[in-house]
Amino acid sequence: MSNGNLPHVDAVPVKRLTFNPGTGTHEVRTPTAKFIKGPIPLGWISRANTLPGKAGAVGVALWFLAGIQRAQKFKLTIDIERIAGCERKAVYSAIKALEQCGLITVQRFPGARPIVILNDCKS
Repeated sequence: MSNGNLPHVDAVPVKRLTFNPGTGTHEVRTPTAKFIKGPIPLGWISRANTLPGKAGAVGVALWFLAGIQRAQKFKLTIDIERIAGCERKAVYSAIKALEQCGLITVQRFPGARPIVILNDCKS
């Protein structure tokens, strides 16, 4: 599968409701653009961008997923491939590079998806 065949992040439609206290009903909320919740340490992104391959793109995708999960520790899902715009092998190479650099910690368990922990950047 080439990068051109990866589904777009917005491929799954989501209908969100919000409560309107004036009318006392739930109404469909107008979708807003997705964003990366910060703050993201500039040193972290700078170090990730110096690593080979797609490490920078995967790093930004990890921060996006951390914002969605509202935690710096979360399970790695297939969403990372769609967000980073690369295939599984490139993602796992980037994860390995980010781990060796000390930017993330990865907990691996047999038969389960890895758990990623975003580490603070010391420099």
